[in-house]
Amino acid sequence: MNNQEAIRRNKLYYEGLERAIAQPIPEASAKKLDAIINDTENDKDYRLVLKLWKEVVAPLDVAIAFIHDNRVLPQEKELVVNEETNAPFMQPDEIYGTLKSLILPTVGEFLSVLPISSGDKKALYDFVEKGDKEGFVSLLEKTRCDTTPLARLCSHCMDDVMAGLTMTDEERSYALDHLVGALSQNEDDENCRVAAAALQPYIEPKDKEETIESIEQFSEDYFGLLLSQLTADLHYFWNYYDLYTLKERNLIEPLFGHPLAVDLVNQIWEEYKAALDKEPFTLPDDFFDWQHKSNTPKEFFYMDDTLKKRGVETLVALIDWLADKGYIADDNAVKALLAYRLTGRCRPEGEELPVIEWRGKNGKSYELIYLVRYLSDRADYKKMRRFFTGPEWVKDRDSSYANSADSEFRRKMEEFYPEV
Repeated sequence: MNNQEAIRRNKLYYEGLERAIAQPIPEASAKKLDAIINDTENDKDYRLVLKLWKEVVAPLDVAIAFIHDNRVLPQEKELVVNEETNAPFMQPDEIYGTLKSLILPTVGEFLSVLPISSGDKKALYDFVEKGDKEGFVSLLEKTRCDTTPLARLCSHCMDDVMAGLTMTDEERSYALDHLVGALSQNEDDENCRVAAAALQPYIEPKDKEETIESIEQFSEDYFGLLLSQLTADLHYFWNYYDLYTLKERNLIEPLFGHPLAVDLVNQIWEEYKAALDKEPFTLPDDFFDWQHKSNTPKEFFYMDDTLKKRGVETLVALIDWLADKGYIADDNAVKALLAYRLTGRCRPEGEELPVIEWRGKNGKSYELIYLVRYLSDRADYKKMRRFFTGPEWVKDRDSSYANSADSEFRRKMEEFYPEV
């Protein structure tokens, strides 16, 4: 390629990127969207969510996709996967939010792609029908199945819902009819067949009451999905920042200063930096060989022998898991203090040790009771109240309260310490 051709292609590339950012959705749809946003009779939260999508999330997502497709950056961005859990960027509560915005026949079709038993699919369907978000999330996590196929459908579906909200009933029916026809032709792709069947009911326009309910549900649930998408795009951009040209950065970064986005971007940036800078929680290899002082037993529980048998790595993994799930703060000082309270080893410095905030499910203390009962020789309720704060304490010392602990919590404890 000669120099003139390279300059011409370079110019065309940046012009294309500018157009993608300036108009990430079709002009006709953008005008209808503006009409909804500018109509003050519409719900304020609904208008703000649409504005955030149109002016920040959609341009950023389109820009990164445009650069990736034209310059082939080193990692696919379409579905961000957590390496530890192999879970897509859509979490169970976000999947629930998407399904809840759909009509029930579509929910059943979408759930059919999950590799779980028919009984579990029926139970998930019932949770969506009844509006039981907690039950849905708990069961989906309990199945430990690969949710990638369902997350892909939900992600594409929410994009379609966004576009559909800017169409008239006639336009929506025509567009969906065309989409279903296109999907149906791809007989080799199971997801396409499922999506085609699931979208079929939408070809008939919804009645007014059902449309209003969808908009209210959309305002409540879609912000979480937008935040997930914004986070995924920002992480991708920052991960490969050095690979972007100065001009690409100058075109993308002004989006971060949008009044609706600046606080969100700053928050995501702080979390991103903290994740990069964070030191992993560790305990010394000879942790269980340490001896506690004879005058300190009042500061910890009487450790079960299984803790020592399973070793330091298992204890660290357990405490990290408790932090990841939000039962305790994700702070190494808090983790070290919990390790001491459970074992009596490696006392943290300080004359008076602080209490640990325990964040049990629904504010209850059941999981904490289960933890202590499971890992110590005795469930000492007086010590629990001294060592922890936050949960709603039970009125008596009946250890059967441990049986009310979250099912995922109990299952995970059995994975860490199956011998107990």
